[in-house]
Amino acid sequence: MSKLESLTQRIMDDAKAKADSIMAEADRKSKSLLNAKIKEAKDKSEKLLEKAHSEAAMAKDRVVSSAKLKVRDEKLSAKQEILDKVFGMAKNKLEKLDDSKYGELLGKTLGNITIKGKGTLVVPPSRKSIAEKVSGELAVTTDENMLQGFMIKDEDIVYNYTFESLVDEAREQMEGDIALELFKELE
Repeated sequence: MSKLESLTQRIMDDAKAKADSIMAEADRKSKSLLNAKIKEAKDKSEKLLEKAHSEAAMAKDRVVSSAKLKVRDEKLSAKQEILDKVFGMAKNKLEKLDDSKYGELLGKTLGNITIKGKGTLVVPPSRKSIAEKVSGELAVTTDENMLQGFMIKDEDIVYNYTFESLVDEAREQMEGDIALELFKELE
């Protein structure tokens, strides 16, 4: 082999080695870049999955919380309805008092009140004769608009004993205790 061929062969070998080195470096860089992009895509997908799981959990919690609130509101509404019925029944029972029970209630109430001046007992027209029997010194008048119960007027004070008023006042004072007693087994 001649020197020229040998030199050409060495140049070709060096060029091939250089090309192989460049190709190997390019291959290594492409694999590294590909691996980095795969890792980046994996990280993004994991973050997206975590975010989706988190959002799904929050959505589930909101739905569950909303359902619990709705159930609680429905329970409260049902309890309120029951309390309304209980106090309605109390009003109804008072409105259906017979004359002797009405007279007893009226007499007891009048015995517990101190009248300063000349008082007036106001009753429904249907109860006037009973009221006159137990009124003592009080003048008895009727009020066509009064359906049940009675009122006592003493100078500038009016004592309201209409059955609706009595039950409403009792409800304000006792509703919590009655609710506890009625619903203690439901809690």
